[in-house]
Amino acid sequence: MKKLLSVLILVMIFAGSAFADGHRVGILSHINSTEEEFKTFVDDLHAHGFVRAFSTEQKEAPTFVFYDSLIAMIMGLNAKEIDEMFLPEAVGEYMMNTIDRYVETCVIRALPVSFAFGFRKSDDPDLRNKFNETLMSMKADGSLQTLVAKYIYEPGVDEPEPVKFEKFENVDKVVRVAVTGDLPPVDLIKADGTPAGFNTAVLAEIARRLKINVELVSIEAGARSASLASGRSDIVFWFQCYNAATSQPDIPEAIVLSEPYYTFSEFLHIAVK
Repeated sequence: MKKLLSVLILVMIFAGSAFADGHRVGILSHINSTEEEFKTFVDDLHAHGFVRAFSTEQKEAPTFVFYDSLIAMIMGLNAKEIDEMFLPEAVGEYMMNTIDRYVETCVIRALPVSFAFGFRKSDDPDLRNKFNETLMSMKADGSLQTLVAKYIYEPGVDEPEPVKFEKFENVDKVVRVAVTGDLPPVDLIKADGTPAGFNTAVLAEIARRLKINVELVSIEAGARSASLASGRSDIVFWFQCYNAATSQPDIPEAIVLSEPYYTFSEFLHIAVK
């Protein structure tokens, strides 16, 4: 990750780029809140010391603009509907490494956020319990951290290889898992439509250990809850679970999450050079 010195220099160049009055920042839609409610949530975190920018210029949360997909947010940035995009650090780093026109303007350290699998609360909990047990086993044997290093910390700039799923004979049930591709390299769909990246690699290992067949369903981030509710998918890659927060602006009442499998606490503000 970039050194703190370079971050501070960028923040000085783009003074007031984060937490500045009237600044418009794009973020992937939070299903359980409006833009105004999310701003109140962030203001509260900031007031209690859970949000800190590497700058002395920051005063309050910007105006957040929700987008249902990363592509829509990029289009909004290019059209100057927003001034910057608010992304997890790994996603911002990936975008700057693969697309030369973007620059980091500020680093935000906030309450830790986790990625997890989302399930319908009304379903039999057996599948979720099996996922949780497998995730705990992967943490214990180090295989989960190996995937983190390969797909998040060392992804490089080359087109990633597609993740392969084993096919198991005499297994009737197929588990449908929704992938958005809106947070590369964590949640990634290649240009040809093939899911790849960290989330898919974690899922493939869980499926191998549980001996289940998986069908991947491509959706936009804003359709995660609807995908589960409609039965289009049985599981959704879920993100924006704010650890230790009293409220969860991205988790509807009908959704229950697995154990987290990747946690981070730093975000980047990304702008066009």
